[in-house]
Amino acid sequence: MRLDLQELTRACGDHALDGGVTMAAALEPLGGPGTPVAPPTYAPSQRGEGPQYQRERRWWGAGEDAEAVEAIVVDNVPSQANRCERALEHRAEALGLPELVLDLDGVGALPAHLPRRLSSFAFPHRVADAYLRDAELDGTSFPSSEVGRALLAATADQAQPLLRWFPQALVYGFWQSHLGKSRTQAKLARAWRSEIVGYQPAGGQARPVGHQPGKQ
Repeated sequence: MRLDLQELTRACGDHALDGGVTMAAALEPLGGPGTPVAPPTYAPSQRGEGPQYQRERRWWGAGEDAEAVEAIVVDNVPSQANRCERALEHRAEALGLPELVLDLDGVGALPAHLPRRLSSFAFPHRVADAYLRDAELDGTSFPSSEVGRALLAATADQAQPLLRWFPQALVYGFWQSHLGKSRTQAKLARAWRSEIVGYQPAGGQARPVGHQPGKQ
């Protein structure tokens, strides 16, 4: 199916029945076909084994030719979202995107990996991050400020403050899970997800594939 701007705009309309857009691309390692890649490893399992890859069973092929094969996730959904947000940070000014900056100069000693100025494009939990909850704006607790009240009260149905101050949260999702029962527990599912998966990593030819379902 040919996808153009007119068709995409129609599919994103309020009355559209389209479930989403899927894009798939076959990738090769930078070293060339057949060269190894190094997926991330995670904490040892409870069985006492060493660091583990993110191993899964996924379908390969389509229709009657589809088969369940072993797969290793080379770059998972949260990691891909971080990379996309980093790219948006670099292009924020050119694209006219809003950016909140957390100034940590007055905090004192900080971990070596934490910068003195942290962009909202780098907040681990986006608009729902404790960085915002514990910050101040012009000497006022951020949750009590005009901007803070609007952001922390935003929901999927009332998303205008997010569009104005934190549009990436509309794309990559968030969950306000830390404000207590008396405040909003707003949760917004991501509209974009992407990942890189290597199929059949052993006992055969490795087939890395980038799978990128697009915006719904």
